[in-house]
Amino acid sequence: MTIKIGIIGYGVVGKTRHKALKKHPSFEVIAVSDINLDFNSAYLDGIHTFTDYKDLIKHEGIDGIFISLPNQLAAEATLNGLKKGLHVFCEKPPARKLSELRPIAEFLKINKNLKLMYGFNHRYHESVQDALKMINSKKLGDIINIRGVYGKSNLITFNQLDWRTKREIAGGGVLLDQGIHMLDLIRLFAGEFKEVKSYVSNSQWNHDVEDNAFAIMRSKNGVICSIHSTATQWQHKFNMEITFSNGTIILEGILSGTKTYGKETLKIFPGAKPYLYKGKTAKTKKFYFDKDTSWSDEIDEFAEVINKNIKVKYGNIYDSLDVMIMIDKIYKNDKRINNVSNK
Repeated sequence: MTIKIGIIGYGVVGKTRHKALKKHPSFEVIAVSDINLDFNSAYLDGIHTFTDYKDLIKHEGIDGIFISLPNQLAAEATLNGLKKGLHVFCEKPPARKLSELRPIAEFLKINKNLKLMYGFNHRYHESVQDALKMINSKKLGDIINIRGVYGKSNLITFNQLDWRTKREIAGGGVLLDQGIHMLDLIRLFAGEFKEVKSYVSNSQWNHDVEDNAFAIMRSKNGVICSIHSTATQWQHKFNMEITFSNGTIILEGILSGTKTYGKETLKIFPGAKPYLYKGKTAKTKKFYFDKDTSWSDEIDEFAEVINKNIKVKYGNIYDSLDVMIMIDKIYKNDKRINNVSNK
């Protein structure tokens, strides 16, 4: 079955998705929309082009859409696509704020034949998948706590003051833009976190969105987690330490398009008992990953979900609701920072 796709938003991410879609036998891109009309691309020969995404979703023959729009349009375009009977893949964040996501969830409760998947590609990184296997095996025991830092040297090019600095359009800053990935991984590893204490700040750049967010969270099972999402790291950084009752796993660096987060690394520090990993005795061992297949793996799953009419495993509406609930709690817990709260 050929799934005919329209790409809504043809910036860096939209073009990256297009390259991956062209390599997949189940997908055929037949339409692209972008408000800037910058369609100078070898990938667009014979493809219908639009400046308004609403015209694209009306185009005859489209089965699904990939959305990579500014945050203020993400939920609107997703719901409009679903109402047209289209399968939808939308990049993160799923919305500017939690309240925009709830109507989508309600619509899907009634229209269960439609597939919606959000782009949480960090779940598909090989280091993350290997860490998840170790967690599920219980060979290192139960999780005690998690510490995470995800930082950029700059949130964006602030001199340009683009839409990401405007809360009305973006909904939030570095937490919603990037920290959402780490929060999603924390949920994947340790479940839901109910209690939240946080400090949110925009004191460095003084824009309408946060440049730093600190949070301490506790799950109903007693796992305690701290996260620092920052646009003032001054060098790109990804680091997550997962402490178990019998050892520690450290995820460090992550493969990305910019290749600025360092080598993607999985470190294992066993406790009293050495841990056997891929045939090797792990006594403070490091394992490196040099290939990022997360984008193509996401597309593979989306094709399988549609072709086999199965549930979305990762990045489904429930994952997205839960991570947006966490973000909502982090924003609202620091009541001093009204100008960066996600109301």
